[in-house]
Amino acid sequence: MALEVGQRVGDYEVLALLGSGGMGRVYKVRNIISNREEAMKILLPDYASEPELAARFMSEIRTLAGLEHPNIAQLRTAFQFQNQLVMIMEFVEGATLEALASQTRIPPDRALDFSTQVLSALSYAHGRGVTHRDIKPANIMITSHGLVKLTDFGIAKSANDMQLTRPGTTMGSVYYMSPEQVRGGTVDQRSDLYSFGVTLYEMLTGRKPFQADTSYSVLNAQLNEAPKPPVEINPALSPELNNIVLRAMVKNPDGRFRTADEFRDAIKSVQGKAAAGQQPAQPVEQQQGFAPVSMSAPAGLGANSSAKSHRGLWIGLGAVAAILALVAAATLLPHLFKTNASPKAAAVTDTQTANPPPDTSTAQPTTPAVDTAQQPNPLNTATPQPSTPTSTSASPAVTSPAHPVVTAAKPHQTPIASTQPAATAPAVPAPPTGPSAQEVRDAHDRYANLEARADAARSGVQQLRSQQQAQGFDIRGDILGSLNRMNSSMSEANRALGQNDLQAANDYMDRADKEVSTLEKFLNIK
Repeated sequence: MALEVGQRVGDYEVLALLGSGGMGRVYKVRNIISNREEAMKILLPDYASEPELAARFMSEIRTLAGLEHPNIAQLRTAFQFQNQLVMIMEFVEGATLEALASQTRIPPDRALDFSTQVLSALSYAHGRGVTHRDIKPANIMITSHGLVKLTDFGIAKSANDMQLTRPGTTMGSVYYMSPEQVRGGTVDQRSDLYSFGVTLYEMLTGRKPFQADTSYSVLNAQLNEAPKPPVEINPALSPELNNIVLRAMVKNPDGRFRTADEFRDAIKSVQGKAAAGQQPAQPVEQQQGFAPVSMSAPAGLGANSSAKSHRGLWIGLGAVAAILALVAAATLLPHLFKTNASPKAAAVTDTQTANPPPDTSTAQPTTPAVDTAQQPNPLNTATPQPSTPTSTSASPAVTSPAHPVVTAAKPHQTPIASTQPAATAPAVPAPPTGPSAQEVRDAHDRYANLEARADAARSGVQQLRSQQQAQGFDIRGDILGSLNRMNSSMSEANRALGQNDLQAANDYMDRADKEVSTLEKFLNIK
């Protein structure tokens, strides 16, 4: 039975037809007693002619009456009217996801935000034995505050159980039906996850995975064809997100996500990786930038500007090292061999003062190539020096260190030795794993205190709302939105605490704290 605008159904006045589908029509109505606007759904044309179907709907209505979640449109009441079952639902002011997706491709960040909210609602419902069975963009409402409301729980349930030609299997539903629904097989929560996988595919790509001219062709594709990978349609998508969507749409239910929580965790891991994956990339670039200076330059990979900037330092250090070596030889050799080395030392100093300046200046341009190829040799020639003078005279042994090959190699040895700790130092400090016991206690204490404030805010809003509804009014929409966001954030914080993820828990508690403060200010709670 179609209702006209202005027509009365019990205590409700019909304001407008919102849509039709599933097993009936949906109207916007006004309660003439409380003056509150709500949604009225006429579920069956004549439940008396189908008692078994009516009994199943009655059971489902009772189940829906027990669902209370910020992302589920609430069932207010239900009654019979002229052999029809009527449901009164929360009226959601906003637009359907179908309408939003038809205007433009939804950005990935918004699509993932909507997805986590939908999957939160499905997790809640599945945990209470309720399977939606008709997940599609038309049944997902988005408020002006970005809050998701899942609607039409179970309306298509009976229609999809036995045969596809019964009322309720519209073309809009066919695009999102799982393969087991198409076959008429057993349907469980994984069927909802498949349908939402198709919805997420459409949000990210701007198109449905299976499109055809007839419903039969679409259903055949659902059974036998693999969807085109989303990343091939939208190259901006990450491979991880692409794989998440494809996993949700696996034909065999055993290959999909097992639960809505698992699906949501996968999406959250992609959200976190997009933010956290950019931070580790920065230290990697810095390490690559430091390496050519301290370690790669001696191997010939450094630029000319780097060699020029250090040339003066190497020359100075080479000259100092040569002088120190000669002085040490002049002072120690006489004591070691008990001979008079003063004439030799004088000769050495004469040759040293005459030779090093021209030798080092002229040989320096060639020393980097010689030194890097002969770095082990200076180390070997430096250690056996005390034993070499045992032959005949010390002058050959003393004059050999005066060559630039030996004196210039020593400055290069010290940077190489100094880079060893620099290369190994980052691996020494091990970051602590997991939060400390004190941090865990602090987080739980914070949650307990915040939950006490949140509970007081809930009670205050509910009491005020009851008073206003008794007078025919209702509480402000922004306050209800704040209340819903607070409840959702507290639920997520509690879940994160259970997983010992203190960072996520504190993030959600920060969000909840903001909403609690808003409600406390509104309620004048101090």
